[in-house]
Amino acid sequence: MNHPAASELAGAAYWEPLWQQGRRYRTIDADEAETLRCRLGPGHGRPALDVGCGEGALTAQLTRLGYRTTGIDCAPTAVAAAQGKHPDLDIRVHDFDTDDPARLPHPAFAVIACRLVYRWVTDKPAFLSRVRSMLAPGGTFWVVTSVHDASRGGQPKAWDLSTEDADLLTMSWSQVQVTKLGSSFHCYLLQL
Repeated sequence: MNHPAASELAGAAYWEPLWQQGRRYRTIDADEAETLRCRLGPGHGRPALDVGCGEGALTAQLTRLGYRTTGIDCAPTAVAAAQGKHPDLDIRVHDFDTDDPARLPHPAFAVIACRLVYRWVTDKPAFLSRVRSMLAPGGTFWVVTSVHDASRGGQPKAWDLSTEDADLLTMSWSQVQVTKLGSSFHCYLLQL
């Protein structure tokens, strides 16, 4: 079955059918979990938001680090799977792009994270503006994504972040740290 590109549909209209068909995404390995732990450090009960939480793996990792984490996803099937795997976590249906942020449990977050999500965001400037408006002063935006490595040749994969989108992502932050987990898998720590 062919699916329209993510840019042709937004939110649940694109993601829900994929989750219903059983699509699953890259798991968090030990290197990524260790990078998260080292870069973000202990949460000390501060609020965190996992945007596009899928089955809740990153939500669970952030919670283990001591953050009061809320996981959100626009796809009800993904949220149901996450709630089944992590019944003790706060995971809910919420479209970050369109739903009212006042429906979330905190007015500002110490950490906003998105894993394997940013590449698919249709309006990246609006998304980044919303992230910045929801971060507490000094807050951190944590992004995990695949990035095309031109030095290795070949064409970018559909899920690779373009150079232009990576530049847009890293503009206007007081601190930018990039950790490469392999040639094309990067973790970005961006601070206000």
